[in-house]
Amino acid sequence: MNYKIYNHLHLSYIFLLSITFSVVAAGVCCALSAEEVTPPMTDEEFFERVNLHHPGLDRVRAAYEAGSLHQAKAALAEYYRNRIGTYYFIDARNPAAGVRDPSRRLRGAEGLVMRRGVWDESLWEGNRFDWETAEMRFKERMYFFSAFAEAAVVEEGDEIAQALVHLIRSFVDQHPMPAERVRVSMLSTLAVGIRMRHEWPVTFLCLLQTTAFTDEDVVLFLKSVWDQTNFLYHNLSEASNWLTFELAGLYSSGAVYPEFKDAWDWRRRASMNTVEAMDVGWLPDGMIVEFSPPYGTFFSNYYRIYDLSEHVGRLDEFNIGEFYAKTETPFESFLRIMAPDRQTPAINNNGRADVVTVLKDALERFPERDDFRWIVTDGEEGEKPGFTSTDMPYSGFGVMRSGWERDANMLFCDFGPVGYRHAHQDGLAVNMWAYGRAVVFDDGLLGYDHHQALPNYAMDTFSHNTVLVDNRPQRRIWYDNPHPKRMPYQKQEDFRWRSTEAYDVAAGIYDEPYGMQGTSSSYPFYNESNFFEDWVYPATHYRRVLFLKPDIFIVADTLVAKDGESHEYDVRWHLDTVKRSIAENGSTVITEDAGQPNLELVALCTDGLEVRMTTAQMEPEILGWNAGRTDNPRPATTVQHIKTGPETVGFLTLLLPLRPDESSLMKSSRRVDDSTFEIELNDGRALIVEVPVDPSEDLSGHFH
Repeated sequence: MNYKIYNHLHLSYIFLLSITFSVVAAGVCCALSAEEVTPPMTDEEFFERVNLHHPGLDRVRAAYEAGSLHQAKAALAEYYRNRIGTYYFIDARNPAAGVRDPSRRLRGAEGLVMRRGVWDESLWEGNRFDWETAEMRFKERMYFFSAFAEAAVVEEGDEIAQALVHLIRSFVDQHPMPAERVRVSMLSTLAVGIRMRHEWPVTFLCLLQTTAFTDEDVVLFLKSVWDQTNFLYHNLSEASNWLTFELAGLYSSGAVYPEFKDAWDWRRRASMNTVEAMDVGWLPDGMIVEFSPPYGTFFSNYYRIYDLSEHVGRLDEFNIGEFYAKTETPFESFLRIMAPDRQTPAINNNGRADVVTVLKDALERFPERDDFRWIVTDGEEGEKPGFTSTDMPYSGFGVMRSGWERDANMLFCDFGPVGYRHAHQDGLAVNMWAYGRAVVFDDGLLGYDHHQALPNYAMDTFSHNTVLVDNRPQRRIWYDNPHPKRMPYQKQEDFRWRSTEAYDVAAGIYDEPYGMQGTSSSYPFYNESNFFEDWVYPATHYRRVLFLKPDIFIVADTLVAKDGESHEYDVRWHLDTVKRSIAENGSTVITEDAGQPNLELVALCTDGLEVRMTTAQMEPEILGWNAGRTDNPRPATTVQHIKTGPETVGFLTLLLPLRPDESSLMKSSRRVDDSTFEIELNDGRALIVEVPVDPSEDLSGHFH
């Protein structure tokens, strides 16, 4: 198929773009040719970085040795335009063949050519684009570059290509790479890795066949490639999702531009670090050290390295093949923590990953995993996983589930450390699904403006299902635990777990600092942050959970003062609803969403207990919001169980899932002695629950 414009509609569209571009260009006062750009290195320095003995560069070497830099650059550009071989996932000699939906690509480039929208004329001085002033989502990552480049190879003429070249020249002129890591988004190693991974290789290979991409532009582009890739090489992260992007960018440069002297070392370091990084960035139970499952999916960047090495015929280099087997356990971790709705809990600074999508990718790599297949096909193929409840002892996660059905009950315990990066202050938090519905929720976070109230709230203890002390949020240091310097990683000592066919028990301890009273900065790493101010250690929080299968969850919270003083303890439960009521006893909250599963939240040990229920409040403090989607927060309900007392204070809470046709499950409860409770349910069941006074002893219970 000829992807050059193939019908009258497309011809008319391109004619319009051409006329518009010509009008814009006619009024420019600053051409900014490639020669006028301040490059990151001189021509002499550039050619010192090129392996002039690489096959096919004879004419380049001869011109350079003869002292003709102009001819050397022309010969190098001609070499790349006619280079034969496989270097990336597209064919540089016919890039249009791989473009899907050319019309869409052309429409997407209209704003750039016509200089409107995020590419508004006010951002241009002639053909010099002001990258610093421009405001667009993820501009530093340049996700739009490959789309513009594909548009450039299916247009009639070079208007789009010329506009893209102006962007490249402007960027190179304004952004030489620093020697060391900096906190500037355009120069972050994450952004550079993303650009070098895909956007710049596609742009380079597409533009080679356009007249707008001159010999000088080819060399200028390559100078910036070396500059950015060298920056990556010397500033790789220790771990985290950042490293996955950095290594993917490093490897792509080594594969796409093997003519550089450093290309071999770029590929070597990226390949060897990829194999090692699966042991550094992922715990032995498969969870990423950031404890945020969506970020954990980014080991897909390592598969990009693996797949690219295979595609260009370099799979036998540097033991990159060893990486493959190391990914099965990380894939399995998504299965282990999967909720009934087939998504992961919204742990830490991200949303919820779609497990079916993740396991589809896993099946392509591990087709023998019938449990993955069972999830992907919704039970039509494969075999149901051979377990239900499970723990992840290195992460401190416990998953209590009644089964694998979409209407199962499940409670997720987050009893581990804070995590390497993207951390929330959510120690000992729990989330719960009632007959498949996420009703006790963690809102996660899908935005990063920490100066705004709701994103700050979403990161902090106030929005999580755990305990505040004297209106103080938890304060745990990012990057502290786990950390690559502490390898080999160890199981969590303060996390206890036991699972049987009849019950599950889990327990954890929060014995770390609490911060300032009231709202403070939940993000520690900006200049005005007061995250580290006024830390105290008022009490130790012990949380124990019992699941009597298939539907009774019991949570015991014990707070032990460290200073002998009286403290206020605030146990919070965040319910994803605005339809709820408090029973006559004043201590039971029931959600009331018609036609949906609901929850009965029952507070026992009610002496001295105050129960509050708030929806969609912003002042005097934020309460009752599902704030994870910062572009679309929605009202919810915050239930607070509050007690004040010295020494030891205890809470006991039942979480009872209700089917859509049930209005209440709780009938009565009676405290037999200090540690024993009898509970009767409306369906005729009765149970005995043992809550040992000593919080180091686990809960137990049975039906009778």
